[in-house]
Amino acid sequence: MNTPLIEPIYSPSDEPMRVAVLLSGSGTNFIAVYEEGKRLARTGGKPCATIEAVFTNVPGCKGAQIAAGLGIPVLGLSSKLFFSSLGRNPDDEAGRDYFDAAMIALLEDVCTPDIIVLAGYRRRLGGMFLGRFRNRVVNLYPGDITKDYLVRGVDASVQAIRAGEGSIKCTVYLERELKRFGPALVQSEPVSLSGYKEGDAEAVNGLIRSEGERRIFPYAVHNLIAGGRLGVDGDDNIYLDGKKLGKEGYQYRRESGRTA
Repeated sequence: MNTPLIEPIYSPSDEPMRVAVLLSGSGTNFIAVYEEGKRLARTGGKPCATIEAVFTNVPGCKGAQIAAGLGIPVLGLSSKLFFSSLGRNPDDEAGRDYFDAAMIALLEDVCTPDIIVLAGYRRRLGGMFLGRFRNRVVNLYPGDITKDYLVRGVDASVQAIRAGEGSIKCTVYLERELKRFGPALVQSEPVSLSGYKEGDAEAVNGLIRSEGERRIFPYAVHNLIAGGRLGVDGDDNIYLDGKKLGKEGYQYRRESGRTA
């Protein structure tokens, strides 16, 4: 039986892992990752990851403004103006490569990112970008990506309630070209849906953000990835400390969030 070749998502060094964040809006998950790094520094632990650049396709968005205020280099390139100047549809695949190439050039002019964190980035990345940062682009979905009832355009919370789920998890995963979701890395603790109806989506989404997203995204970046604990093989199986995980990825528990 052949032993699978496991590629670490990141191999630790003496320096903190270098992170580039892509965002298009408020940047709440970017802030969560940033603040966890600061918390680690305050408590005497070295930051496992540092955010070296923020890129936005919506210059002037709230997340970009916050990053600039924190002294983080902000790189902006309006996708709307870019495609308008080319006379191309924003979903044109050749145009996507042009935009992604410009984005890569801007990022690599200021840093050499070890991983890319998508924190509410509202453009699909093409093969050029994902090839450049193979197995190093992580994203988050406010639901369980392993569920087969998921469709686009409907809140994950609403879909879970419609499916009769008693709870919902959010998922950190690797980006893959032309796929909605790549392999799951980490899932949050279940967030209870008891007593909620479809019309309560706003309240449920708030719970998912506070009890799920803002816990597992920083944990995935600083503890699991920066710690060199996660790897992937050629069949997109995910490994934690060399042990193969199920399709749901690592199941986060609050008591592990500051120690594992």
